Amino acid sequence: MRRFICFFAALMLLQSSCFAFTDEDYWVVEDEEDQVINPIDQARGIMRGMTVEEKIYQLFIVCPEDLTGEDRTTAWPKENPLLSYPVGGVVIFGQNIVSEDQIRSLAENLYLDAIQADVFTPFLAVDEEGGAVSRVANKLGYPFAMSPGKMGKLKQPQLAREAGTQIAGYLKPLGFNLDFAPVSDVLVADAPEIGDRAYGKDASLVTEYSLAMAQGLREGGIIPCFKHFPGHGAVTGNTHNGKALSRRTAEQMASAEWIPYAAGIEEGIEMIMISHLTAQELDKTAPSSLSKNVIQHLLRDQMGYNGVVVTDALRMEAIVENYDSDEAAVQAIQAGADLLLLPNNFKKAVEGIRKAVAQGDISMARLDESVERILALKIQYGLIQ
Repeated sequence: MRRFICFFAALMLLQSSCFAFTDEDYWVVEDEEDQVINPIDQARGIMRGMTVEEKIYQLFIVCPEDLTGEDRTTAWPKENPLLSYPVGGVVIFGQNIVSEDQIRSLAENLYLDAIQADVFTPFLAVDEEGGAVSRVANKLGYPFAMSPGKMGKLKQPQLAREAGTQIAGYLKPLGFNLDFAPVSDVLVADAPEIGDRAYGKDASLVTEYSLAMAQGLREGGIIPCFKHFPGHGAVTGNTHNGKALSRRTAEQMASAEWIPYAAGIEEGIEMIMISHLTAQELDKTAPSSLSKNVIQHLLRDQMGYNGVVVTDALRMEAIVENYDSDEAAVQAIQAGADLLLLPNNFKKAVEGIRKAVAQGDISMARLDESVERILALKIQYGLIQ
């Protein structure tokens, strides 16, 4: 049955042209009797046939090299790695991109291998923000979408929707279905780690731009993702090469950094990425990506977010310097995250989750919450039919 489901999903993904969704497409699908079924209900039905192992692997988005064992993967391997590692998603970087035909072939073979392995179609993700962070456009010579910083100075939010449409227009035909964009950080202070990647200092304007870019991506069949909650606009340090700190209070962040996220939640944003910054007034010890105070208590319970939460890359120094891969993976899920992006040691992280579930440190109910959200999003975007 799963092979049948994934077959039609893959056929849709292999089409070379973009397609748009209506609002109804986001929240409902129809069964054989034309009855409206909520994606959550459909996900719950699917999960009844899943093993614990299958559920655990859905939590992971990894790079191709984690599956192939190569230093640099540009072609999907002949031996199907999804038979052993049926992951929830794969993320592509510049080193994986050579040409249009090459990346399209990689995507096609990934989706076909999902059919062959009888597993759910993976997310195929990339960081394509516009401006400097444009991994695909940079490698393939496409015109760059305008940088968020430049757009923000022009104070024309429709430009962000146009950028989203432009980006989706080349990502979708190549086989991508998820973009870790827009950047929704509000630059309330000098924040070099974000800089021109952010739309600016005005929270209302950042909100308008973020919603507009998400809509442009969505209309082109690409899943958007607001990032980096709880807000990188006033941090010292850099999570890529060490610890980053924010000393702003919850009241200060609610008046600026969280405004775009609150609006995104109200508008049904599909995914939010959690930063590794340590927000000292929210959690004095744990980075936000591993903090139950930040993810579960704040983002979910207080702000009411029920969508998919993805961690920032768990191989970044802010995590690697202080946590083993298994420890970080377990703490992130315990904190309320759903998708674990790029653990430093993928196999060790999987084993950590496996052990935590077996010992009851992660309950089956907690595991099912995340898998339900992940599958529902895949259903919403036609990755599962």
